[in-house]
Amino acid sequence: MWSAWSRILLPLFGLLLCIEEPTVHSAERSATGEKKQSQGSSSYPWHRGIVATVFWIGTDWAPQSPGGNLRSAWDAGWVRHYGGEDSPAARAGLLPGTHAATLNPFYVALPFNDLAHPALARKWIPWDGSEAADGRSRCEGHWVEIERPGGKRVYAQWMDSGPFVSNDAAYVFGGHRPRASAGIDVSPAVKEYLGLGGRDPVNWRFVDRRDVPPGPWITYLEEAILYQAIKQKDGNAGEEDRSSPKAAGKKKGRKRSAR
Repeated sequence: MWSAWSRILLPLFGLLLCIEEPTVHSAERSATGEKKQSQGSSSYPWHRGIVATVFWIGTDWAPQSPGGNLRSAWDAGWVRHYGGEDSPAARAGLLPGTHAATLNPFYVALPFNDLAHPALARKWIPWDGSEAADGRSRCEGHWVEIERPGGKRVYAQWMDSGPFVSNDAAYVFGGHRPRASAGIDVSPAVKEYLGLGGRDPVNWRFVDRRDVPPGPWITYLEEAILYQAIKQKDGNAGEEDRSSPKAAGKKKGRKRSAR
């Protein structure tokens, strides 16, 4: 029994520990985009007074993402992997009210997609491993700290590109202002935690995983990983039941009795 669970749980909890924990010091950017390494933890610069819009997994249309959010820039099965739609109209506190979230409900979108713009990614991404040589995004899952000016702070993971554009590297990683009218999309959980409206200004910056403090963003991420494991185990058990000789015998038995 433990062996079956361990095959599922250990890789998932390993993923939790390893998500976006860079092996080098954080970096700052010059005006030309040149990487400048700096010692210390999470010394990424703040982006201040940035208009935040609200988006969610599963919406089929929004002004800032006309194509909807049935898939993300890096996950074609985003809704399925989350367990369903993350609608702001059906909530259980900070969580979706219709299903158990199997991804972190604290997520954001920023207007850059490294896989779609590899040359910009190589020039601008400040953390190590920005080449995406294995085909995986080096942006997806990275942690972001967001604060409402004069208010609370929240931590979330970068899970999609937007709003509006996906190539604004000079803003996301540099000191430029966003090209679009909004510069960050936040999930319903982030919105509720900070008490945001529709287009409120926020401050945000990147943080390394080691500098993310305890909070619901960690608690719900850990729960999501556990729900993933349970869902995967139940699915595997169902497949084994359907393919077992006993199940095949039952099917044959039903066929004989039907005659």
